[in-house]
Amino acid sequence: MKHVLRDILIVALMLMSGITLRAASDAGQAVDTTRCVVLKERGNECITINQYAEALKYYTLAMEQAERSGNKKVYRECLNNIGLVYAAFRDYERAVFYFERANRLSQQNGDERLVSLSATNLVAALCTNDKPDDAEVYLRQLEDHPFASAPHQDYYLSFNRGLIASRRKQYREAIGHLNHALDVVTQGELGVSPSLWYEMGNAYHAWGKQDSALVCYNKAIALAKNDNNFEEACQAYKALSDVYRDKDLPDSTVKYQTCYISLQDSLFNLNKFNLAKAELFDYENDLVNRHISSLQGWIWILAGAVLVVLAVLAIITYLYRQLQSAQWLLVRKNEELIAQNEKSKQLRADYVSSIRENTPQLDLISDRMPDGPDVGNVDSENISSVDLPFSREQKMLLLDQITQVMENPDVIIDPDFNLNKLAKLVNSNTKYVSAIINDSFQKNFKTLLNENRIREVCRRLGDEANYGHLTIAAIANSVGYNSMNNFIMFFKRIVGMTPSKYRQLALKNRQQPPEDA
Repeated sequence: MKHVLRDILIVALMLMSGITLRAASDAGQAVDTTRCVVLKERGNECITINQYAEALKYYTLAMEQAERSGNKKVYRECLNNIGLVYAAFRDYERAVFYFERANRLSQQNGDERLVSLSATNLVAALCTNDKPDDAEVYLRQLEDHPFASAPHQDYYLSFNRGLIASRRKQYREAIGHLNHALDVVTQGELGVSPSLWYEMGNAYHAWGKQDSALVCYNKAIALAKNDNNFEEACQAYKALSDVYRDKDLPDSTVKYQTCYISLQDSLFNLNKFNLAKAELFDYENDLVNRHISSLQGWIWILAGAVLVVLAVLAIITYLYRQLQSAQWLLVRKNEELIAQNEKSKQLRADYVSSIRENTPQLDLISDRMPDGPDVGNVDSENISSVDLPFSREQKMLLLDQITQVMENPDVIIDPDFNLNKLAKLVNSNTKYVSAIINDSFQKNFKTLLNENRIREVCRRLGDEANYGHLTIAAIANSVGYNSMNNFIMFFKRIVGMTPSKYRQLALKNRQQPPEDA
């Protein structure tokens, strides 16, 4: 499904390239505005050549520049494109989050083109999440906000109707819509997209027509290779492997599964993507914290004037609500991180499983293996996994073991839990474990331990049924913090507010805060 979204972005780039370049070259354009346009265009270039982690980094930088210069148009476009990056990595819930923000802001600012684009992206992402009824809402929106080009509008309406019908198991109707979309592109100026054949193959496969599905998937691969579109070819290889598995043809199944894994490893660099996600999260957190700080300052100033001018009360009330909304947003983002952690576990498990299946004789990194290059005089908290003489697969397996331990509350709540104990639990040593942690998480063991403990505290603060009878001090002590001062310091540093404020917001009846607070 993510290649469908990629096609939409390419169309968007064609439609808006002239506008953005003219805007950047205007003599009166501010420097920050020019920078944000250039950074966004670099992100677009990375998307077209399948460099998704790099694209996310450029879009984050472009959003920062757009915010400073007040360029709301570039800001909205970056939100939409970030959704495309998350869709490429199959994180469709996060993709929907950014598409919806772009869609909402575009409606508020009368940006018809981006309303159409984001609505089309939302249909594709929601269908992939098996939510055709939600996708139907945005299909109606696309009908109300058509593309300027009639062929584009006809194509995407037919294509999206086919997606929704397929998810509703109305396969005959789905094939009819997709065939109409194929007629539109073959009769007009639009080129046939591999994604069209891929989705037609999905519909045939789900319908039980395996031979027809094979034909469609092979056409998708041929087109993708011709366009050097390896990301779409990757998905088609996976689909072919699934069909051959259903047909009980193990040789063909293994052949295309191998093609899929090989191409996926070359396209998607999870370490780079995680670093880019961290930069985006840091920027959004900084934005919220700056907003909170600004609002707090105004609250103190206006509070002093309330005795002089009663009218100021209305302003203070307004700002206080904005402050509450901003803090609520922090709580929501923290809860999203906790929820995403579960999804990350599954993705990691799938990836490790694929490594084990393809390299069954692979040895784990243990404390009994040779040290390799002499790094004995280097601080174990600061060495890198580059210094270790092991394969990437061995490092990934050790990283998986480390992550499983660090995400196990029963282990990390021990006040005496330290790096030595972690190394013993994963059957390795502190040098190897530190190197893997430093390289993978860009932080040392102590920082990672505090972040995981605070995440568990947040979960317990929001669980009134099981922990509502405990004080905050008792909860802190139960996860390994013997010093209340240290606990509060780490909590505020990681979450952005005090534990008592977090508990108050987490236990309130859930109400939607003001949009884009």
